[in-house]
Amino acid sequence: MRRGRITHSSSLGYEVYLESGEVIRAKRRKGRDTRDGLPMIGDLVEIDDSDQIVRFLPRTSVMERPRVANIDQVAVTISAKQPDFSSFLLDKYLTAAISSNIPAFIIVTKWDLLNPQEQATCRTRLAWYEKLGYRVFTMGRGCEEELPALVEKVEGKISAFMGQTGVGKSSLSNEIDPEFKRPVGRFDEQMGRGMHQTKEVILIPFAHGFLADTPGFSDFRLTLDQSELAHDFPGFFNLAYACRFRDCLHRNEPGCAVSEAVANGLICPDSYQNYLKLLSEANAPRGWEKRSSHSSRPGKEK
Repeated sequence: MRRGRITHSSSLGYEVYLESGEVIRAKRRKGRDTRDGLPMIGDLVEIDDSDQIVRFLPRTSVMERPRVANIDQVAVTISAKQPDFSSFLLDKYLTAAISSNIPAFIIVTKWDLLNPQEQATCRTRLAWYEKLGYRVFTMGRGCEEELPALVEKVEGKISAFMGQTGVGKSSLSNEIDPEFKRPVGRFDEQMGRGMHQTKEVILIPFAHGFLADTPGFSDFRLTLDQSELAHDFPGFFNLAYACRFRDCLHRNEPGCAVSEAVANGLICPDSYQNYLKLLSEANAPRGWEKRSSHSSRPGKEK
């Protein structure tokens, strides 16, 4: 019996990267679905001598969008321009990583398209995320000194790029290793959005780990209800346990530790407004779910 990881899927079956380094085409034995439904890119599997998948190993992590399993970290990718920098999308993606219990770091692409004043303004905004413990990389022409640190960040780990269409996720993969030769799309200025180039999730072996190149989002909605969002929004988790009421949604409730932190300059006002917008989009609480009593969440990583 051989073990491997699903790196790609198609109508012909599943591409599996074996522990030996060999890549084979395997098919799922009839009735061999995972406990959580259909197989996902990143699934660890056991394969028999006829190249049939006979067992799916337990998953250590799951991301629903992009749909990928067993990743170590998420590279939340946002562009400085084309499309314009959006702290709302950044907060939304980071919340998704936190809710999936997967560490995240931030990559800002197309940094060279900002003028010095715009860069300074964006740096000030990004500093709030660094205060929360997120590692931030700025990439673009003239930012070559950042590349070695980014390569070191992904070496030996399974990392998934996450971001909207046109921010340059495939270009980043090619910068990390030019041998990848991933197809790169373009930004349509007339339409104001990127053009889809990557159509599916694919895992690419790199430096004793993998990079997951993923399709961009033209629309991305969180599946959290309001009570989950109140805990999983970046910077809120520890504060939420200090609120007077455990079902506090951090709006106008008395004794709200989050509102107090905003008033005292400990939470970015812009991010707080992003939270309120997300809260208005979220469903009403499904009922209080027991949360971990740990003092920190793995949704961030320095």
